[in-house]
Amino acid sequence: MERLNHGRLENSLKELGKVGATPGGGRTRLALTDEDKAGRDLLCRWIREAGLELKVDAIGNIYGILPGPGGAVDSPVMSGSHIDTVRDAGMFDGCLGVLSALECLRTVREKGLPHKKPLAMAAFTNEEGARFQPDMMGSLVAGGLEKLEDIYASVDEKGCTVGEELERIGYRGTDTIRPSAFIEYHIEQGPLLHAQGIQIGSVTGIYGINWWRGRFAGQPNHAGTTPMDMRRDALYGLSQVHVRGTELARRTGARFTIGRVNVAPGIPNVVPGTVDFTLDLRHADGPTLEHLNKAVVGIVNEVAAENGLELELEQNVNARPVAFDASLIAMVERHAAARGLSLMRLGSPAGQDAQMMANVAPTTMIFVPSIGGLSHCPEEQTGWPDVAAGAEVLLDCLLELAG
Repeated sequence: MERLNHGRLENSLKELGKVGATPGGGRTRLALTDEDKAGRDLLCRWIREAGLELKVDAIGNIYGILPGPGGAVDSPVMSGSHIDTVRDAGMFDGCLGVLSALECLRTVREKGLPHKKPLAMAAFTNEEGARFQPDMMGSLVAGGLEKLEDIYASVDEKGCTVGEELERIGYRGTDTIRPSAFIEYHIEQGPLLHAQGIQIGSVTGIYGINWWRGRFAGQPNHAGTTPMDMRRDALYGLSQVHVRGTELARRTGARFTIGRVNVAPGIPNVVPGTVDFTLDLRHADGPTLEHLNKAVVGIVNEVAAENGLELELEQNVNARPVAFDASLIAMVERHAAARGLSLMRLGSPAGQDAQMMANVAPTTMIFVPSIGGLSHCPEEQTGWPDVAAGAEVLLDCLLELAG
């Protein structure tokens, strides 16, 4: 039985997808920028138009609440994700979960579907970490895993702080919302479901994620006159880290990425003297991840010593693997099966807001396929029938949890 307005959900995704549009079909809404504010303003308008109670907490998380009997709003059954993006992003990452949750609450209210508990949708601040670190900032605070004052002090590359930018765009609120259960609906962002023709992913948990910021400092020198065996080339050192870290990840089933590199002085005929970089390491198993952490730090230090480089290395994210609630996983699978949808259990190597919300409430996730496994790019796409199927399963689960 289809209960949601699938056309309205599709239109909402397309309309939000126009905010921050970039050439080539993408969009850029980095956290707490003017583009993010425009997306937030649109979402808040939709929340009000849906007859929901709009609330904003101290880190700028946005909530729309459909009260339970007697106007109760405490301990709602919650679903949501984020609407901030990376640069030149796709239309679905995060936004699918936020707008599907909104559509579920619209439907419950419009059709008078019974629910004994309040229902809530959420849009969390700075999930991506593309402007401010750490990533998943809003859910870290909502999950009680970071102190608000520390998050307010986070600085971007231009010296702007989170606290200042929240004030500037008008989203530094005072409300507090704590869910009784949380479900995040999301595209897979990987290739498994689409490659195997599976409609629904039942997510068992989130890989642990570790990030570092680092710098190698060597000696800039003339590219023509400096012999290869007499160089202190900072970029060559990072290249060795890249190769060794990648080989380690392939042997152990981990994910290893050097995502940001800044080389100085950045002149064609000068040996690189310094290189600033980031490291990203992920694994599903906690003890294995701890072992790999030590191995990666060892590699970086070995490379510095072997090449005569000075090293600065700071870990700025250390998120352990998270296992989701077994009863909620089973609930998702039961409702997917009842609708005749094909199903796969899988973990999420990508960090998600649900990973943080699991600290305060029973939590799980629903995945639908990403065509070609593409995400974080304008080509990111999920078929509309899959969008609709996953959203219907989400509504089934929310209504069960709300009684």
